[in-house]
Amino acid sequence: MLENLVEKADSEILAEFGNMLKHKRIAANLTQTELAKATGISKDQVSVIERTGKTTLATLVAISRKFGLLQQLLTVYEVPELTPLQKYEIERKIAKIKKKRNRVRHLWRWCKD
Repeated sequence: MLENLVEKADSEILAEFGNMLKHKRIAANLTQTELAKATGISKDQVSVIERTGKTTLATLVAISRKFGLLQQLLTVYEVPELTPLQKYEIERKIAKIKKKRNRVRHLWRWCKD
């Protein structure tokens, strides 16, 4: 089901997501109404998500929580720990940008004559 995602259009991927959600709901022996009540969304929203896959991040979090998948959802966006060298390089870049901004601001100050 998840093969060749790169080659698929966003709408196709979303439709697959909706279909997977539907299967997950049915496997949990829940009706659309029950899922809606458990997640704080409307039954119509559940229906739309299952048909199109389109939803908000807040709704995705609520649904993931209901199915015990919240940790997996958040793991997708987990930021790896930076090494000391990486932290230093980032701080250096930020300092360089700030210095450049201050130089530009200084050049364009209005003169009071």
